[in-house]
Amino acid sequence: MMHLHYEQHTKIQPKKQNKLFQRYSFFFSMLLCMLLATVQPYLGGTIESIKFEKLQRIRASIKLTVPSIGSGNFIVWYFAVPLTYLEAGLLCTPYSLYMALKNGYLILFVMVFIYGVMPFLAKLATYLLIHSKVNIWLLKGIEVLYCMPPSFTSNLALCQLAQADLPTSVVTTLVGHFGGFFLSPILLYFVLGASTPPLVGVNVKEIIYSTLLPLIIGMVLQFSVVNPNICSIIGIGRYSQGLLLIIAYYWFSDAVSADVSSLQAIDILLCILIACIAQLFTCCLYWGLCSRWLPRNILLAALFVSTHKSVGLGGWILRSTYHGSAQGPAVNLPLLILPVAQLVLGTLLASWIAPQYSLQN
Repeated sequence: MMHLHYEQHTKIQPKKQNKLFQRYSFFFSMLLCMLLATVQPYLGGTIESIKFEKLQRIRASIKLTVPSIGSGNFIVWYFAVPLTYLEAGLLCTPYSLYMALKNGYLILFVMVFIYGVMPFLAKLATYLLIHSKVNIWLLKGIEVLYCMPPSFTSNLALCQLAQADLPTSVVTTLVGHFGGFFLSPILLYFVLGASTPPLVGVNVKEIIYSTLLPLIIGMVLQFSVVNPNICSIIGIGRYSQGLLLIIAYYWFSDAVSADVSSLQAIDILLCILIACIAQLFTCCLYWGLCSRWLPRNILLAALFVSTHKSVGLGGWILRSTYHGSAQGPAVNLPLLILPVAQLVLGTLLASWIAPQYSLQN
C-alpha cells in the first residue's frame, strides 16, 4: 500500500513541476530579458536614440521625418505598441468597450488613484525619507514618475497574462493616458516647481496612429475578415506578451546603460529598494481598496493600469529641465529603475494569480 502511494506521489510531482513552470514561464522570460540587457545593453535602449540627435537634425534640415530604425523609440512606437492594440481590437467587441466606458465610477476611481493618491503617497514618502539622508533628487525623480499617466502596453499584456478584463484595461489606459496630457504637467509643476504647458512635447498624431487606429482596425477585421475560431487557433491574445518582452528589453537596457557615474552606490541601491517597496505597497493598497466592490477580472485590469506608469512625458520634461545639470542623473535614475521594478513585480503577480494553470490535482 505504501509502495503504491509512493508511485502515485512520484507521478504527481513532475506534473506539478510542469504546471509550475508553465505558470511562471513568462516571468522567467522577463528575467532572461533582464540578463540579456545586462550582457548586451547597447543592442537596445531608448536612451540610444539620444545619440542620433545629430542625425535627426540633419534629417530635419532636409525635411525627413522618419525616425531612425536603430533607436528603441522606433521599435516601441512603430512596431510593439500598434501590434498590441491591433491584437486588442481583434479581442474586444465595441459593446464590451462601451460597457467598460460606461463604468464611470471605476474610471473616476482610477483617475483619482493615478493623479491623486499616488502623487500624494510619493510626496508623503519624500517627507519621511528626507530625514534619513536619502538623496533628495532621487526622491524628486520618484515623485515625477508617480505623476505620470499609465503605460500604453504593459497593462494590456499583463491583463491578458492574468486573464483579467481586457476591455476595462483598454478603456482605462486610454482615458488615463490622454487625461494625463493635461493633468501630469500640472502635477509636475507642484513637484518640480517647473513644467511645460499641456501637450508640449507630446506627439498626439503619433499616439493616435499607434493606439486608436490599430484598435479600430482590429475591431473592423474582427467583424469582416477574421473568424473567432482562427483567432484561438493562431494564438491571438499571446502576441502582446512577446511584444512586451521586446519593450522590456529596451527598458532594461536603459536602466543598465544609465549614466550613474556621479552617484554613489548607496543611492543606486536605495533607489532599487524604494522602487520595489513602493510598487508592492501601491498594489496592496489598491487591492485592499477595491477587492470588496470589484469583480476579480476587473480589479486586476484596473490594478495594472493604475500601478504601471509611462515615463515618456516625464523623461522629456526632465531632460529639458535638468539637461547639463549636476542633479540630472539623480533625478532621471528613478524613471529608469521604477518601470523595471513595476514590470518585473507586475509579471510575477500576473503569473501567480493567473487561473489558467491550476496546481491542484
